[in-house]
Amino acid sequence: MSAVMGVAGNSRPSGSKLDLINATVSAISLHGLSALTSAKIAGMAGHTAASINFHFGSKEALLLATLREVSEEFAEAIEAGLAASGDEPLQGLQAIINASLSPQLSDSRKVAVWYAFLAESGARADYQRICGDRDNAYSQSVLQLCERVVATRSSKPRPNPQAVALGLVGVIDQLWQNILFVGDDFDREAGKRQCNAYLASVFPWLEDRIQPDTAGTATSAGPSSPEAADQPGLRYTLPAWTYRNAEFFELEKEHLLLPAWQVACHVSELPRPGDYVTFEFFGERGFVLRDDTGAIRAFHNVCAHRAHAIVTGRSGYCPKFLACPYHGWTYHLDGRNRSVSTPDTFRRFDRAGFGLKPIELEQFMGLVFVRFRGGEPGVAERLEPYRAELAHYRIEEMVPLDEGWEQTHDIDWKNVVENYVEDYHFPMGHPGLSALMEPDYDREVTATGAMRLSHRLRKVPLPSWSAERYAAILPPVVHLPTDLQRRWSYFGLFPNMYFDVYPEWLDYFQVIPEASGKVRLRARTYGFKDERREMRAARFLSARINARVQREDNLLTRSVQQGLASSAYSRGILSDKEVVLGGFQDWIRARLPVARLTTEPARNSMAARNRALAA
Repeated sequence: MSAVMGVAGNSRPSGSKLDLINATVSAISLHGLSALTSAKIAGMAGHTAASINFHFGSKEALLLATLREVSEEFAEAIEAGLAASGDEPLQGLQAIINASLSPQLSDSRKVAVWYAFLAESGARADYQRICGDRDNAYSQSVLQLCERVVATRSSKPRPNPQAVALGLVGVIDQLWQNILFVGDDFDREAGKRQCNAYLASVFPWLEDRIQPDTAGTATSAGPSSPEAADQPGLRYTLPAWTYRNAEFFELEKEHLLLPAWQVACHVSELPRPGDYVTFEFFGERGFVLRDDTGAIRAFHNVCAHRAHAIVTGRSGYCPKFLACPYHGWTYHLDGRNRSVSTPDTFRRFDRAGFGLKPIELEQFMGLVFVRFRGGEPGVAERLEPYRAELAHYRIEEMVPLDEGWEQTHDIDWKNVVENYVEDYHFPMGHPGLSALMEPDYDREVTATGAMRLSHRLRKVPLPSWSAERYAAILPPVVHLPTDLQRRWSYFGLFPNMYFDVYPEWLDYFQVIPEASGKVRLRARTYGFKDERREMRAARFLSARINARVQREDNLLTRSVQQGLASSAYSRGILSDKEVVLGGFQDWIRARLPVARLTTEPARNSMAARNRALAA
């Protein structure tokens, strides 16, 4: 095994490119380099062989991209480990051992990639070109750490640091060879203990600090664990730095937001083939439409020719086909390329490869959801615990009741969500809402990141003009059971998609991050056409109450955002009433373990620290 160090590339692969690279790792492990074909790689990735040429230009380029990816992944993990070890050289050597033998980096498939390039004579030059500088930097890092450890020996004889460094690299290399043959059943903790036994043998004056008979964690002084100062029994919030760090926001975008389901519209907004609704989330531009067969589809709103938007406005109608207004390329309603204007000016090409790119779509109870990247369970699966309750509202039969609204605030998106998913602040922050509702709340959060909050209307509201009149006027809704006639409930899909469900209507509340510390709020209301005077009055009063709640929340979260930037605040603790908020923050920590750190990581180290903690 020859490890790597150095600065990783500026742009890491994602989406289909990353799928193909991961498939190539598996294919190399099974077939080696010489017997590898594009078809074998594409089959493992669930793509066509043509997609390899589309994304990488050739199979050979994909192979080099795969080597580069595992190389940069290893480099980042080593660098993050060294950064976390501080200035203590023994901790640094421990970090190298732990990273090298982590399940993520010493995955037997990835180990096979390293040895495949080293074993093939024709691939060694490529290996040296891609990994040579990092290999040298890695060796120098190990040597420098060994020199510093040796320098702590006050008496002679002192071990030769070059020999010690070479020996440690050799032990790790031998363990990687074992992983290559044994596979992922290899006992990595035993391997770490062997490395520690080697260090104890060459640094005998540090034997009591290395503890080779343990799982391989040095006891030398160094940075404490993120939770070391926690008081037993308390549940802590996310640290303040996560609400104002641009690098952390990029991790949120990649790992939380792009894989998340977002509401694009309701099926009632697409009554005819050719009807479409556009949307923009997280820098991506898309649209949903109903095709000639009546199916609803979602596409990136990007022409395959020069990236102009295919459709414009919030909604529209293209009855026969879609036409790009820039150069006139057209597309069938199912996304296939229909025509190219002035085709004789192009060299011969296959138009099948130049259609609209689809976006994953799921319909649930009449709402149309999209997402740009897979990862989380489907909408129906996540909301299954609440399906029976939601079914009473007959959401699929609803229609839009307004044009919706949007607001932009200099507030971090997590701050907004955390305010939304807890009722602890209602008595002080929302006196009008508290006047309407009983103080007891249902609070639930599921393992898949779905949530429910629910409360009943008071039989006799507290003094409040809007609350008293709403409670008195709200008419019966015949399709709702008795318990739901006088109940407001809130459902959500972490990280940023929420629904307010009332007897009189439903609205979605979408928290769309624009940047660290900046958010766009988006909402729209759906319900049944009901011209009863009482229903119109109840809806007016409901909107009035909730508009006031939104204004109050804007003030509350703005103040919190300022406080999060204060030197006086690091993190807080949670009440038992903030169970959903705690679930939301745990959901983030599980996907972004760097959020467990109470101290803000050094600049330009965020991604590497996150990878190391995940490993």
